[in-house]
Amino acid sequence: MTLVDKLKSKSQLTVFIYAFLLNIIIGYIDYVTGYDIGISAFYLAPIGLVVWFIHSKKSAGIYMAIITSITVTASNLLAGQMIRYYAVEIWNTIVHFAFFAISALLIYEVRSNLEKREKLIEELQQALDQVKTLSGLLPMCSSCKKIRDDKGYWNQVEVYICDHSDAMVSHGLCPECAQKLYPEIYRKIVNPKK
Repeated sequence: MTLVDKLKSKSQLTVFIYAFLLNIIIGYIDYVTGYDIGISAFYLAPIGLVVWFIHSKKSAGIYMAIITSITVTASNLLAGQMIRYYAVEIWNTIVHFAFFAISALLIYEVRSNLEKREKLIEELQQALDQVKTLSGLLPMCSSCKKIRDDKGYWNQVEVYICDHSDAMVSHGLCPECAQKLYPEIYRKIVNPKK
């Protein structure tokens, strides 16, 4: 069983907790390496984890983006980053949040489109499984229009079609045959006033 399969089998809360713990670990690594070394890209891992495996709720990714933004700011401050201007620090936190939130929404859209694609492929495969097609050369009598099957027997066209496909045949008359076979009735139908 792969890691992805294990995560799919976990509850949404468990996945969120895993992502939160991963966020804390990355935050600790960010703290240890200092604020001069940026590792913001690694913070996308817990966001991606939440969005990919809790894809039924778009808000889960936004919550993790908020938590991650706070973690980045806290790691930098704990690592000794001096705050010269609080407005700049607030701005940086907002920019981090915007980056993480947009990433979460993009990952969500990718996941949603993949699910739609998988569902469409499954539906198309089911439809393809239900389709029986006639192909090849069918030997047909020039006179009576019967078709010879693989065993050498001659069958009516409608019997052959029903036996070799999922199609059903209904009977009717085309206008030419109706006029030829039933001329009086045909004239009454076409010209009812006469």
